[in-house]
Amino acid sequence: MSIATAINKNRCIYFGLEPRRTSTTRRFADDPFLARFGHQLPRGLRQEAHGLQWRTFAAIYSPTPDLRLQFRSEEKLPGGMIHYTAAIKTRSGETHHDIIASGPVQAATQLLATAGRRVEICSFHQYDIFEATVTFIRVCHNKDERWAMGFGGTRSQSAAAALSNAAFLLHT
Repeated sequence: MSIATAINKNRCIYFGLEPRRTSTTRRFADDPFLARFGHQLPRGLRQEAHGLQWRTFAAIYSPTPDLRLQFRSEEKLPGGMIHYTAAIKTRSGETHHDIIASGPVQAATQLLATAGRRVEICSFHQYDIFEATVTFIRVCHNKDERWAMGFGGTRSQSAAAALSNAAFLLHT
């Protein structure tokens, strides 16, 4: 292509290629978590959430579940095991559980399975943001897959919130 056939677009000479984006505004709109907290979403979730505003993103991936799991205490035991005291809150009340597991994700998945909300973790991502932690998790059950998000004051609480949200999204 000759210069004579070039098209002047936004004060740039255009030769059939899109002009390079120099503004970060559009990039932030492509990833609502990056715009709000400065961390990119995991790749698959970033593609799903492309262009969503923060409120819409939070409503879709972090809904208010009808069954909410919260860890009340953690006590380290010999052999790398941890004793968790947990509460499962539902609309009809709250039940307390004690479980020994190798970590919070194992404890949460076992408690959710006991409550009839089986989930299998396909992808797990956790970030520290300010004084909190956020967990992004892709879970599956049978042929259904969902991404979910959970915030918490600790890594354990964040994982429990994300798994509660994921179980809600999968089983309702």
